[in-house]
Amino acid sequence: MDCGPSCLRMVAKHYGKHYSLETLRQHSFITREGVSMLSISDAAEYIGFRTSGVMISFEQLVEEAPLPCIVHWKQNHFVVVYHIKKDKKNRHRIYVADPALGLVTYDEADFKKCWLSTKQENEDKGAALLLQPGPEFYDREDEKENRNRSLRYFLRYLTPYKSELVQLILGMVVVSLLQLIFPFLTQSLVDIGIRDGNMSFITLILIAQLIIFIARLSVEFIRSWILLHMNTRINIALISDFLAKLMKLPLRYFDTKMTGDIMQRIGDHGRIESFLTGNSISTLFSFVNFFVFAFVLAYYNLVVLGIFLVGNALYVV
Repeated sequence: MDCGPSCLRMVAKHYGKHYSLETLRQHSFITREGVSMLSISDAAEYIGFRTSGVMISFEQLVEEAPLPCIVHWKQNHFVVVYHIKKDKKNRHRIYVADPALGLVTYDEADFKKCWLSTKQENEDKGAALLLQPGPEFYDREDEKENRNRSLRYFLRYLTPYKSELVQLILGMVVVSLLQLIFPFLTQSLVDIGIRDGNMSFITLILIAQLIIFIARLSVEFIRSWILLHMNTRINIALISDFLAKLMKLPLRYFDTKMTGDIMQRIGDHGRIESFLTGNSISTLFSFVNFFVFAFVLAYYNLVVLGIFLVGNALYVV
């Protein structure tokens, strides 16, 4: 549904102007059925483009059309054609920016199959919207892109939970120290207790390992409880802010959106909450564990540490 405004936004950015998707949506007259090429043309002219909706052949697109341009794709979608060139075998390669797929390259046959839709004067043709910036395009003030706003905006949801975050970090340090101690206890158990047959020492080490194991379980339980508390509160805050903003929107917004679109946006808040708490903290914990075990391996044998690092690098790649 937003493919038309998204394409127009990409073309505007190509010429050095930034517009939010919301602004372009408002001037594209989107309905529940989607957006028409005429509506995209109206929005483009609003921001200063000179537009021309045409039915052209592939040869005309290659030789005459100014790029980038917007083309009607598979009769139900819009994409941006931003570059066409020939490869070493003298075959055309068409570079497309698809709002749904990203940057995609097509050969001539696949591109024609998706774009050409009608036959006029014994020639296959497809719909295209040609855009060229006029003087008013550069005179018009665009919307400055704020790249830092999004992360800073979401991090403010963590501000009320500074004490909980400190507790999580302390718990992470405690668990890491316990994991650091465990290999040395195991070594002493084998080198001293089993070798010398000292049952008192073996019993002492086993009790120490049991205490460390219980301590780790306790810290993990507390960490899970704190995360559950934070997740619930952050999720409620995100959905409350979303609903408050939703109630302030004009009725025209609901005329152009399906119920599924709104429900999907509500579901997106779950991924945001997971990133702020679960994923980020788990990643940090994994890094701490990595350095702890790397230190232990370096203490015992640098060669083993090197094998460990190479193995992890190959696993990541």
